[in-house]
Amino acid sequence: MPHKLRIDSLQAELAELRKLQTDAQEMGDIVGESQFSEKIEEVGAEIERLKCAESPFANVALFFSGKPVFGSRGIAADFAGKALEHYQGLVSRLYAKQELGALGERGRIPMRASTNLMVTGLTHGSFGFVLEELSDQDELHETALKEVVSNVSHLLFTASVESDSEFERVLEDLDSRTLVVMRDFFKELDSKEATIRVVEDKTEFSLDAMAIDRGRMRTEATEIDEKTESISGVLLGLLPEHRRFELRVNDGDTLYGTVTKDAAAQFEEAVEEGRVAAQTYCEAECLVREVRPLNREAKLTYRITQFNRIGGGK
Repeated sequence: MPHKLRIDSLQAELAELRKLQTDAQEMGDIVGESQFSEKIEEVGAEIERLKCAESPFANVALFFSGKPVFGSRGIAADFAGKALEHYQGLVSRLYAKQELGALGERGRIPMRASTNLMVTGLTHGSFGFVLEELSDQDELHETALKEVVSNVSHLLFTASVESDSEFERVLEDLDSRTLVVMRDFFKELDSKEATIRVVEDKTEFSLDAMAIDRGRMRTEATEIDEKTESISGVLLGLLPEHRRFELRVNDGDTLYGTVTKDAAAQFEEAVEEGRVAAQTYCEAECLVREVRPLNREAKLTYRITQFNRIGGGK
């Protein structure tokens, strides 16, 4: 369960305990007052522990409200199934893209088995689900899947805020298959007149009907076309850790963009072998994306997927 949900529950319990302690004081119940005081200390200590604790595994709670939800008693099975399927689809696509750098235009999503979240509980209040990454191994640092779940939250939020510029920034790194699943997610919520609240360990946000309508409108009006091209020129710079490059192509223009994990590894190997100078000639395969957002000019982005050659003359 996300720490924030547990903390919120404990804080509500703490408020109730303090009220009971006050009632005991007013009634002269010394034993009851002492017991409540002891319990207040225990709950307060647990709240502080959770505030300082960091879970290394992915976890998120999805609260749904609206027509598909019957108070806290139930939720329409077809809606719940589709909503969770689309959310899991976003997680799987972002994870594969983060690890591999690019997705094929069609076919199975690679590494999908590594991204499966498990439903481990139901939320109280508005009906919803707790999704968690389960593992038999301990982790000292946050898993890659936890980072991806946070990225999914950021993606859904920025697609729904009033400012178009926020969504345009995330579009720079969004692929067409992820866009399609996000479009399906917003369409399912909007068509069923549902709203959602997303809670992670330390953050939460809610998407009301207007926000969901904006998200659906933006994703339906946005198109992303992708094609692979061979490029060559002088590599002016590449940051392997940040996976960013700057390359002056043979016609004199300068391209800026990102590189995949494999391409970054190829560059680091070339550096170790002494094949990289201040300005190094290279030949590479590049994924060129044309993004056409709502009421905005089309924009090109570039991602080098692999180097065919680094170093040497033309």
